[in-house]
Amino acid sequence: MFLRISLIILLVMGFLNGGDCFAQTPSEKIELIQAGALMGSEGKEAYVKLKDHVIFKQGEMFLYCDSAFQYAKTNYVEAFGHVRLVQGDTLTMTCNKLEYDGNTKKAKAIGDVILIDKQTILKTTALNYDREGKNVSYFSGANISDKGNNLTSTIGVYNTGTKIFTFKKNVHITNPGQGFLLDADTLQYNSQSRLATFRGETKITTKDGVIKSKEGSYNTATSVMYFGGRAQVFSGDNTISGNKIDYDEKTKLGVVTGEVKIENKKDSITVLGQHAKYTGKNGYSIVSGNPLMYQVNNTDTLFLKADTLVSINDTIKKIKLLKAYYHVQLFRKDMQARCDSLVYNFYDSTIYLYTNPVLWNGENQLVADSIWMVQKNGKMHTMHMHVNAFVISKDTIDNFNQIKGRQITAFFANNHISKILVEGNAESIYHALEGEKKLMGVNKAEAGSIVVLFKDDKLSTITYVTKPDAAFIPPQELKPEDVKLKGFKWRIKERPTKETVIGTNLK
Repeated sequence: MFLRISLIILLVMGFLNGGDCFAQTPSEKIELIQAGALMGSEGKEAYVKLKDHVIFKQGEMFLYCDSAFQYAKTNYVEAFGHVRLVQGDTLTMTCNKLEYDGNTKKAKAIGDVILIDKQTILKTTALNYDREGKNVSYFSGANISDKGNNLTSTIGVYNTGTKIFTFKKNVHITNPGQGFLLDADTLQYNSQSRLATFRGETKITTKDGVIKSKEGSYNTATSVMYFGGRAQVFSGDNTISGNKIDYDEKTKLGVVTGEVKIENKKDSITVLGQHAKYTGKNGYSIVSGNPLMYQVNNTDTLFLKADTLVSINDTIKKIKLLKAYYHVQLFRKDMQARCDSLVYNFYDSTIYLYTNPVLWNGENQLVADSIWMVQKNGKMHTMHMHVNAFVISKDTIDNFNQIKGRQITAFFANNHISKILVEGNAESIYHALEGEKKLMGVNKAEAGSIVVLFKDDKLSTITYVTKPDAAFIPPQELKPEDVKLKGFKWRIKERPTKETVIGTNLK
């Protein structure tokens, strides 16, 4: 004990060249608090060798180690064995070796480095600590644990004041509790707000899918994400991309803006627009901003345009619908349509058209209060027309053959009408031609039910299931009311083209 006290007194009085003793500027000099043994040297670079439970202090910092070299003139310490640096009441660092410059207040820790700052734990092989700048940095890889998040990167800087990490190269964040993995090139992480901000190619994997982006942020506390730089979300059969994506993982609510693109590989469907909202809990999404849907099958592509498109995919209730609202236009080579609202049921491949619907198939115009089409293997199978059902077709000399009834069922072969069944208050007007150039007369009839056969998209034969009230009117006796049924309206100018439906969406 006497030896230890004596050694400390010698140091205080100015051991080794006396002029640079610790007592002169205690706020800046590294103070020796304790050591079990001491050896001195007065060579070119004078130092003190200390052993056994060595303790140093500078300001609020304490440094503990098994042994050390202390250079009084340069205010420098080399610490070895069970090194522990304690800064205030929050930061602790342990390592095998530490080099500390008391003038610059910079330390270099080497070997099994562990830094603990409250709930943040950093592990690496070599680390630089700037007390003045409150920065911790590493360049050979590190592992950080913080409030359930585990992070690794090749290069990192941590500001102990702002609690902000900056990571570069091979950045990975995992959270087993929340089930996500983040891979990035450059990332900044605030351990107080738990907000991760990234730049460069970034990939986030969650329970719901994978997100790729070039910029954005992820709040690991609230699970709220933002992505920019043409972000992409891969979830199940769907891929969603846009200029900006905001997503709340807890509520499963996502908002996509700017050149939105939603692709479903299973149904071969793509939806384009400028704005989209998605709720993952019930599989509900809404797309606006000049939206366009197109579905590709083996033979053709179906294009659908509307003011708003709504998708519902409830796997529990087995509901999978696409709804289109206002100014709906539909185009396929064999079929075009307009209406004010539409529902596409993917489970039975049925398309429902509501509010003043009109549909064209080849040379035939079909109108009713409501229409629904059943598809099989991507082809039209049957069409059901309810209330005020009306079918009009033009013949070779521009006459209008017409069929009208309370309900009409159309049957298709290779996407073209092959037969029509008219039920309830059936009426027909059929122009009889000679050689497809000369009108022979008009056959006008009423019956309970009518069966009409088509050939090459034109009315071929009419069969009256019940006895008709019919008349054949020669050309010279025809009156205006004889060539048009009540409610007749030829709406060919409304017929959509591929260009009017697609617009600028696919340019």
